Parts: sequence; structure tokens; C-alpha cells
Amino acid sequence: MQDAHFTKLQSVFADVFKLGPEEVTPETQFGELPAWDSMGHMDLMVALETAFGIEITAETISALISVPAILEHIQSKHG
Repeated sequence: MQDAHFTKLQSVFADVFKLGPEEVTPETQFGELPAWDSMGHMDLMVALETAFGIEITAETISALISVPAILEHIQSKHG
């Protein structure tokens, strides 16, 4: 399921940041993509909630600053 989540995550990143899905790797970190700044981060959080049907709390937003952290959070919500 991790691979399916990663593929979907790449698609969300591509949509939000207007880039190719291949530009998002399993190691991508906040700040490595030009559009992934503080405003872009909020857009990404909203898109993740919609795409994965999860809630991201204010406390969690600051922790989701890498693809591994985001995937771990999605996995925890989808069991």
C-alpha cells in the first residue's frame, strides 16, 4: 500500500506545485522544491486532506515536512 500511497502523493505534489510527478522522490524534503515554501505547504496540506480523506491538525502540519513524514502520517490514518 505504501507504493500506491507514494504514487498518489506524487500526483498531489505535481498538482499543487505544478511539476512533474517524477520530481518528487521518496526523500523529498520541505524547501527542496521551489514552490514548497510556507504558503505552498498550506496548499499541500489541504490537497492531502482532500486526496487521502484524512484530517491534518494544526499540530501535525509542522511535522509533515518531508515525503517520508507525510507517507507515515497517511499510513497511520489508513491503517
